[in-house]
Amino acid sequence: MMKRYMKGFTLIELMIVVAIIGILAAVAIPAFLRYIKRSKTAEATQQVGAMYRGAVAYFEAEHTTRSGTVVSKQFPATVGPTPAVSNLVNGQKITPVASNWDSASWQALSFAIGDPHYYVYTFTSSGTANASAFTASANGDLDADGVYSTFERAASVDSSASVKGSSGIYIDNELE
Repeated sequence: MMKRYMKGFTLIELMIVVAIIGILAAVAIPAFLRYIKRSKTAEATQQVGAMYRGAVAYFEAEHTTRSGTVVSKQFPATVGPTPAVSNLVNGQKITPVASNWDSASWQALSFAIGDPHYYVYTFTSSGTANASAFTASANGDLDADGVYSTFERAASVDSSASVKGSSGIYIDNELE
């Protein structure tokens, strides 16, 4: 009589497959979590860039008083952090409040965030004319561990009244 062979996988084969899946998961899950965090930091780089462009545009525009007197070139006044740092809770998105962006400085920068966001934003400036300088920054705590990530871009005005910005965004603890 012919011996019938049973079809299927042996226990060893199944154990090997389970081990391979476990190894793949151990490598893929942390990489996926880093990818998710990195995607959240795109908000900060985009918004800091928007503040930077708004500040440069404001400086280069002519401003006058109601009586027609020309105002010395300068960046918008210091403002922020907006919203308050205390609104950062458990690494969750902050619900936007339209009135947070009503100050004259945010309006001068043409900057406001209407969608839920992860970071608080600050704009600091000093000086007038050739002594002007500013820093646009975003701070956030994506995983609610008390360690903040910082994104900053700064600029100053040189002796020829040209805005000279940093070559890129300074990032500290990007994925904190």
